[in-house]
Amino acid sequence: MEESPLRSPLRWTEHIGTVLTLGYLVLIAVGMFHSVLGYAEFGINILDYAEAGDFLLAPFRDPMVLLVTGAPLGLAWAYLTYAQRISDRALAKRRAEGKPRAWWESSEKAQQAFKKFEPLMKLSLGLFWLWVSASLYQRLQARAIMRGESRQITVYLTDGTVEQGTPRRPLSLIGATSRFVFLFRTETWRVEIVPTDNVLRMVPVGALPDDMVKARDRTLRRLDSLTAPTSGGKDSSGR
Repeated sequence: MEESPLRSPLRWTEHIGTVLTLGYLVLIAVGMFHSVLGYAEFGINILDYAEAGDFLLAPFRDPMVLLVTGAPLGLAWAYLTYAQRISDRALAKRRAEGKPRAWWESSEKAQQAFKKFEPLMKLSLGLFWLWVSASLYQRLQARAIMRGESRQITVYLTDGTVEQGTPRRPLSLIGATSRFVFLFRTETWRVEIVPTDNVLRMVPVGALPDDMVKARDRTLRRLDSLTAPTSGGKDSSGR
């Protein structure tokens, strides 16, 4: 029985569970790759400190990772695809005009042999640009942390110690796993690794966006303008 032409393009939907699982595994691998490169900028092998569960949400912690990953792969695929189309059109035009084969043109046999390796070439070029873009992006991120332009925090330890920087020499958060917190001191240009069991809490410094700061100021002004209840008056329950 001949298969319906409308059914063929949707054949992949029969295995949507497998497709989604493989896609998620690819995203995890991409997140791990970026994490390894990012921590390596600080001389840290994150694989020595992380567990498998720490990478499950790795690709979603920074949305730019997905863009930095997808852009070079898409550009590499588009470049090779359209370059091949332009080449095929140029050769077809030369044949139509009756021009002889030039010295720089590949023979039909060589072209057929090349097509066998074309998927491998696309994959290799895509992985190369993925490595270049990820390395550049993570290096820029690391430099921002070292300059104190990233997430600045105050860390309260369980022994009562408070770890914090100054406005000119902030304490920056590199990242964290389920067992460790990674800090960078711009004052001493040093990386510190603190077990999470020793951390009581972490407070971001100046983490509110500008619009939230304005909303906070408006709310505080409104609360300050309220008339305070006089002593002996009714309480909040109306009694």
